Amino acid sequence: MKTIQIINAFEEITGTEVRDCIPCEEKIYFLVNEGKAALAIGKGGKRVQTAEQLLGKQIRVLEFNENIEKFIKSLIPMADKIEIRGNVANVTVNGKKRGAVIGKGGENIKILRDILSRNSELEDLKVV
Repeated sequence: MKTIQIINAFEEITGTEVRDCIPCEEKIYFLVNEGKAALAIGKGGKRVQTAEQLLGKQIRVLEFNENIEKFIKSLIPMADKIEIRGNVANVTVNGKKRGAVIGKGGENIKILRDILSRNSELEDLKVV
């Protein structure tokens, strides 16, 4: 019920339809349709800032794409290589960027895996 209220508030503020939403302790992840991330963020980030103030959490807007490789690239812009094998995506991220993708205690990668499994045929995401 709370997630539905969060989605409704975000959609009202941004004028963008939410495809998926994952609220966490510190952040809320919103997945919007292809080409709608800029609209959701707003000029100078105004819409997201308004939503962050209202919802009391940092917001990350992610963009869906029917093409799985483009979808993964939108989720992990620092990916150097994306390889799909069956239902598993192997993403190569070089250097210090790898830690940022994985996140403290694996928090970021867990969210990305959840988003991918909920919105594609992929069952796992591995960062190599």
